Amino acid sequence: MKNKVKSFFLWSISCLMFTGMHSCKDDALEGFGLPPNLPTTVGSGSIAGAISKTNAQIIVPVSLKLTAPATKAFEVNLAVNQEAAEKHIQENSLMATHTAISSESILLPNSTKISFGADSAVFELIISRTEVEKYYGKQIVVGYDLTQAGKGNEINDAEATGVLELRVEELIEESDIHYISITNGAGEILEAKSQVNYVSSSSGLTFPIGVSLASFPGASFTVDVKTSVDTITKLIDAGVLPPNTIALQPEQYTIPTQIRVPSNSKNSGLELTVPWSVISEHVDHKLAVMVELSASSLHVIHPEKNYSILLIDSENVVEVDVTEDAQFSVSRDNDGNENENASKLIDDNYDSKFLLGGFSELECTLTYDTEQKIGAYTFTSANDAKERDPADWTLLGSNDGENWEIIDQRADQEFANRRETQRFNIEFPKAYTHFKLHLTRTWSSDAFQMAEWRMIRIP
Repeated sequence: MKNKVKSFFLWSISCLMFTGMHSCKDDALEGFGLPPNLPTTVGSGSIAGAISKTNAQIIVPVSLKLTAPATKAFEVNLAVNQEAAEKHIQENSLMATHTAISSESILLPNSTKISFGADSAVFELIISRTEVEKYYGKQIVVGYDLTQAGKGNEINDAEATGVLELRVEELIEESDIHYISITNGAGEILEAKSQVNYVSSSSGLTFPIGVSLASFPGASFTVDVKTSVDTITKLIDAGVLPPNTIALQPEQYTIPTQIRVPSNSKNSGLELTVPWSVISEHVDHKLAVMVELSASSLHVIHPEKNYSILLIDSENVVEVDVTEDAQFSVSRDNDGNENENASKLIDDNYDSKFLLGGFSELECTLTYDTEQKIGAYTFTSANDAKERDPADWTLLGSNDGENWEIIDQRADQEFANRRETQRFNIEFPKAYTHFKLHLTRTWSSDAFQMAEWRMIRIP
């Protein structure tokens, strides 16, 4: 009997607790003023707070309005609507100051969540920073739609579409724009003459133009490159370029049509190369070509620094091989074999060679009647025995044959192939009448051999 009473007592307490809890829940809902299952209507809002930016994006908080607090958590679907942005511009005659940016540059979440009890909500609208930078000085316009509300809630038809106007100057500083520009001669005439604005090689002249990115670097991107013949013709006719200028044709030079700027980099190489044959054919003329950055996969092409006019002064860039104009002598010759003696070193025959046994060092001298400004020289490896190739040497210059200055010095040089010609540019060319090549080490042999040594005079 005692146990039955105890059980009945516990059962009564449980019933009271359940009833109280149920009563408290009802009181709580009444305190919030949220009648159960009453739907709310959702409409578009406006910018809701501070706009933030990263190196790649502009992030805009946008509000949604509810006619009553949400009795349940639910979601509202979103979609970009740039037709609405275009319509807004047209109806308000804003064509001169506003532009509807591309839909591809706008990122919206598929939906945004409305929390239980909330009478408003905020979602993030993200715009590509590259697109924003295109329109500095204007206002950009973005349109969006509220397409569906979940759990029985509704979209206000009159406010189903939202349109935002954003002044670009308030989003970014002009100094922050990621402009892409030509590096050398941007927006100008870049004249190549007398060892300035070009690099010589055995095949021709290379002109480093380059591409540069302003502001902070980020992801990798590509830049399209084009050249123009018509522009050069117009500049000649207008007197901007000298009358003896000839426009280079596309087949007379090489340049990539697209380059890639690596990630986290602000620079990339862009070079145009003209063969010696083209320059030699037009030695009495100037040669010109326009190089232009036409498009980019990311960032903005600078409107004024997107091109360079390359003007080549042919007479003052052409190089001359003056090896055979000099008197040649060596400190030691191969007297036992006329087919491989010292004269073969400068005979302009790349199939012959100078071979010298018992090598420890060797001096080869070229003496000219007048001063020669040598800007480069070439060595050509012989047909066999790589270990006999020169490895260490010094080139010296003098104007009296007694007092010598070091012009160029090389160590541990290697020729990967037989009959391979390598060019060695002299960093600070000066004019001399005497040149002495002091060879001090072969690659790994006590014999020395080389097919050819040539000296190149520059303007």
